[in-house]
Amino acid sequence: MSATRLLELRGIDKSFGPVQVLRDVALSVYAGEVTALVGDNGAGKSTL
Repeated sequence: MSATRLLELRGIDKSFGPVQVLRDVALSVYAGEVTALVGDNGAGKSTL
């Protein structure tokens, strides 16, 4: 039995003016999974 995909993001880019802060981000979230978004300060967690 495969888990149900609740959310899928592919090819996400984000820029603030000339500064590209996210490039080609992919994220899938499945039912029953615990998912964490971790990274250094300034890594773009809040932006995503």
